Amino acid sequence: MRVVLASIKRLLIPSMWIHGRDSLLFQRLFWGALAGCVATLLLAESTVLESMELSMLEWRYRVSQKLYSAVQRPAESRDISIIDFDDLSQFDIGIARFNDDHAQSVLATAIEHIEKKGPAIIVIDLDLRGAANSELISVIRKYNNVVIGLFGSLEGSTDLPSRTIMNNVRAYGYDELIQENNGLICRLPVNYRDSQGDIDTSSISAAPVPSLTEAVINLHRQIKGVGPSTQILNFQSDQPAYINFRRIQYPSVSFRDVLESDFDGSKFKDRIVMIGCSFTKRREEPFKRRTPLEDNVPDVVMHADAIQTLLDNQVIYSFPKNIAHHLLLLLGAAFGAVASILPLSTRTATYLTSGMVLVGTAQILFEGFHMALPVVPPLAVLTLGFSLGTFIYLDTDLRQRNKELAQARESMQVRAEEERQRIAEDLHDETLPALSAVARMADKLSADLDDNPVPRQMREKLDQAVIEMRRVINDLHPSVLETMGFKSALENLLSILTRDHEIEGNFMDGDGHDDYKITNFTKLQLYRIVQEALNNVGKHSKASVVELKIEKIDQQLTIAVTDNGRGIDPKLIRKDSHGLLNIRQRAQLIGAQVEWKKPVKFSSGTELSLKINMDENPVKKVDAT
Repeated sequence: MRVVLASIKRLLIPSMWIHGRDSLLFQRLFWGALAGCVATLLLAESTVLESMELSMLEWRYRVSQKLYSAVQRPAESRDISIIDFDDLSQFDIGIARFNDDHAQSVLATAIEHIEKKGPAIIVIDLDLRGAANSELISVIRKYNNVVIGLFGSLEGSTDLPSRTIMNNVRAYGYDELIQENNGLICRLPVNYRDSQGDIDTSSISAAPVPSLTEAVINLHRQIKGVGPSTQILNFQSDQPAYINFRRIQYPSVSFRDVLESDFDGSKFKDRIVMIGCSFTKRREEPFKRRTPLEDNVPDVVMHADAIQTLLDNQVIYSFPKNIAHHLLLLLGAAFGAVASILPLSTRTATYLTSGMVLVGTAQILFEGFHMALPVVPPLAVLTLGFSLGTFIYLDTDLRQRNKELAQARESMQVRAEEERQRIAEDLHDETLPALSAVARMADKLSADLDDNPVPRQMREKLDQAVIEMRRVINDLHPSVLETMGFKSALENLLSILTRDHEIEGNFMDGDGHDDYKITNFTKLQLYRIVQEALNNVGKHSKASVVELKIEKIDQQLTIAVTDNGRGIDPKLIRKDSHGLLNIRQRAQLIGAQVEWKKPVKFSSGTELSLKINMDENPVKKVDAT
């Protein structure tokens, strides 16, 4: 593992190196990658992001149109012409729908006039439900190049044109435009298929018949011998295709003008002529929709855009969802890992640069390769990965600093103990011999000056000084840990307390073991904590009984100092109390848990509980230099 991490570090710039912290680097990479994966799983299927992605797609259409308009003027279609049944046609002719005998007779006259101009296909995008005019049927049968759109529901016969009309037209297709959740229409109106190859009716309420766009394209290929076949228009439901809106101008003629025999039909020859409505939108006649480039677009124009897109092979394909999800997961893991090891400035710059590169790449793919690369989910993953990476970086950095601070305190404590040991050895090797020499001189003076009490008093003072000196030496460096053992040294502390303060002391050995396989440093810190606790009992508790219990339960060593004194409220313990602060710091150094609480055995008093996990206390060597 260290070799792998070292190779990764060599690929990073020097400012990113973490000297001596391979484990920290691995933790950041691991948790950052995991956080990025979690962010991806949370955001990949978000409906809110899908709605935002549609808005971003609309923005890409507009940017593409701006770029296209800056390079060249809008082109005129050479494949499609439109006959517009507009408001003036409605008022002048006196018909609103083509579902009665008179209206269909007028339509038959218009088709007859159009056919004289030599169109390739005539597409009737009008509502023909209800009547079946014989003149209209005769014209349709005569030229055999008419395609009609089916309106309403295909489940009932009353929602369809007459069966006679449907049997005589060259082709028919379901006339419905796919509207997104935000009201935008940009998806190619074709039948999408699921993974089993069946038509997916969730996006377009179609029966197993082709859409109007598919019917026109298939007929155009049969007549012209060129163009895509409906057999290859096998779009998957999880990979929608979009219309390439480029503001193409379609030659347009009013329906009322077509009824004139001398109208100009030069734009109809060998073209697809589409007849549709564009009169003012009414409550139950939504003939106009919103596209990414403009509002209030007639349905017939949008069908024309869809057909023109297929004829020019300019379909905008979306990125496959299954591949996009895998790439998004990879992106989230990679950016989460990178964000968790970079400093804030570099992390922010990387985040902003990645976002701009992503948006720019998506626009280039959209413009040059007709690929709609999702942008909002990756940006959301980058943002959440940036936030989680920042949190992981700060959290691990704080943990590392706390660890280094603890190591520094431990090192200082080791140095302090070494200095105490040095002072104790100096006192033992130099000061005690000196006091003993003076004591012998006092004995000699006492023998020479038998009548003088001063030498004898000097001897008594020197004896007291030697006793005090030995106590100070033992406090500075408790040799009892080495000579008597850990438990015996703790029991000796309790004996000293009972001797000096006339308190009943009870030592309770809960397991009978002495070697707990803990380091000498840990033993010394536990000894100091118990020493401080017993000193506090003797100075402040006014107790008559004190108990010292030590036992090992599973992998946890527990030491409890309990007295029946006046007790203290754990909530009122001052944070700056020197003795208690010393206990907390020593416990923190060895990873122990310290707690003050009311004892269960006595009605009053205090219990200090000290717990340390044996498996979390490995042998450590602290460099005191």
